[in-house]
Amino acid sequence: MSGRNRRSGVFGAGMTAGLCFVLLGGALALSLCVGAKKITFSELAGALFAFDPGNKNHVILRTLRIPRTFAAAAVGSSLAVSGSLMQAATRNPMASPSVLGINAGAGLGLALAMIVCPAASFNVTVLFSFGGAGAAAGIIFLIAAFSRAGSTPVGLALAGTAITALFHAVSQALAMFFNISQELTFWNAGGISGVRPQQAAMLLPWTAAGLLLALLMAGQVSLLSLGEETAVGLGGKIRRIRFMSMAAVLILTGSSVAIAGPISFVGLVVPHGVRFLAGADYRKVIPCSVLGGALLVVAADIISRLIHPPFETPAGAVTALIGVPFFIWLASGKGGHK
Repeated sequence: MSGRNRRSGVFGAGMTAGLCFVLLGGALALSLCVGAKKITFSELAGALFAFDPGNKNHVILRTLRIPRTFAAAAVGSSLAVSGSLMQAATRNPMASPSVLGINAGAGLGLALAMIVCPAASFNVTVLFSFGGAGAAAGIIFLIAAFSRAGSTPVGLALAGTAITALFHAVSQALAMFFNISQELTFWNAGGISGVRPQQAAMLLPWTAAGLLLALLMAGQVSLLSLGEETAVGLGGKIRRIRFMSMAAVLILTGSSVAIAGPISFVGLVVPHGVRFLAGADYRKVIPCSVLGGALLVVAADIISRLIHPPFETPAGAVTALIGVPFFIWLASGKGGHK
């Protein structure tokens, strides 16, 4: 395959977006019907358009399945777009919120929220997650700027692994000392089974704001992905692009981790898949990542309910089964990173 074809993608942006849209629509419908309680498509239509509060299945859909499915789609989109922005901003194909410790930083922020404000609202919890994610991001950018480890994709990934281990250790120590281990363990599993309508509604503005900012920055991020000298030569303002990109990452990652825990590798796998199918232009990569990320997490959530019914496996475990082999493939150099 020629360099030009690789850059334009196997299918192109339109076909990739269309395929993701169709598959996502099917996954959303399946997610609403599959679980400990099987629900038919006719009952789903009734719950959506002719809600009967006396119908148990309608209540299950409105109070449990619909918020859960919406949250899965929002979290998947947020993490995938965050990974796309991070890979472009750092020019590191192994960059993602989970690999570089952003998820762990947000988790430390959440642990602090549980300790300092145990009755805090979701919005306050998100702000704590922003702080933790921002601390992790700051450390990563310092390493990238001033350390030899930051000069190679694998080196930066190893630095991210060390940051993740450190932040997890601090979180666990705080959890044990302040007796919040049970709550933190449930959150660390990485799942969205406990999402309720109020939480899903509060997630919406954060997700919308982060995705809108990412879409507005897509053209400039494409310049940055070409390299700093090329971006400056084409009129790009490097610091502004990186600052705005990181702001979008913090908004998207912080809100997602606050509601769903550290669902790993979505931000690593989806951007690579999208670039392979749709091409390297981030004006196409980011919109396609919105659909691709939503599809991956919704599908992982469906699989998590089917592995050992009526019990549920955390969705984060399902995404890890996909992400870990992919990470090893990239780290081995077979991913073709440059």
